[in-house]
Amino acid sequence: MLPLPAPYHQADAVLLAQGLTNYTYRLQLQHKSYFYRQGIAQPESLFIDRAQERQALLLAEAAGLLPKIHYHSADGQQLILDWCDDPSWQMEYFASATGITQLGQLTAQIHAIPARLKILDLADYLQQLMAGLPSLSQTVRQRIEQQQAMLHALPVICPVFCHNDINPTNLLGMKPWLVDWEYAALGDPAFELAGICRAGQFDRQQQQALVDSYKAAGGCCELNRVIQMLMVVDVVSLLWCEKMLLLRAETQYHLLRQQLYRALGIAEV
Repeated sequence: MLPLPAPYHQADAVLLAQGLTNYTYRLQLQHKSYFYRQGIAQPESLFIDRAQERQALLLAEAAGLLPKIHYHSADGQQLILDWCDDPSWQMEYFASATGITQLGQLTAQIHAIPARLKILDLADYLQQLMAGLPSLSQTVRQRIEQQQAMLHALPVICPVFCHNDINPTNLLGMKPWLVDWEYAALGDPAFELAGICRAGQFDRQQQQALVDSYKAAGGCCELNRVIQMLMVVDVVSLLWCEKMLLLRAETQYHLLRQQLYRALGIAEV
């Protein structure tokens, strides 16, 4: 664990989780708890821009979406927040009618926040992910090229502030708090909404309900565009899964890889 500034260097630290992008801890100092995130040494290897994340965190905190920030190191690797006792959302609630309504409202709120961040160009992002995976089959590469062509053909939209990883584990309590802004950027609202649909395994009726809630809360996006983005989400997820397997060949990634190949209708190699 990296050295912490005063007074947090005196805190008792308990490791909560060790992931590919972060180590997370609970700090206990003078009967008060804090959440501490320590990032990996080379975040750019996983396409994490800590300078952009810093801007996103400040915007999220100002909007009341993130617990209070107590410390954020100059390099962005160390982050201390207020501790939140509220549990993460369960999948059952995430995919419920009430949860979907709340998700639409939350996403519209995020997308309405003015932000000056880099734009996530999805076609270019796919190219970057693919470039780091030279062993991909020709079938997968062709599927990616098809999605890139589809993205280039879509009507141009005004990019909005996106979290880009809204899933049950990143939502805390009924407020809800939304954490893990590492991949926040300006982007296509349909991609964000499609990501939510895939995270909750929404059927078409649930997808429509999410878009309806989003639009009722002031968002601007049509269901057809979200549907087109579903396969983009699947392809991005597959490429990330392939990258994770190169770094840590865990069972969860092998199982996810199998699921994604089946969803894309591609034979595994």
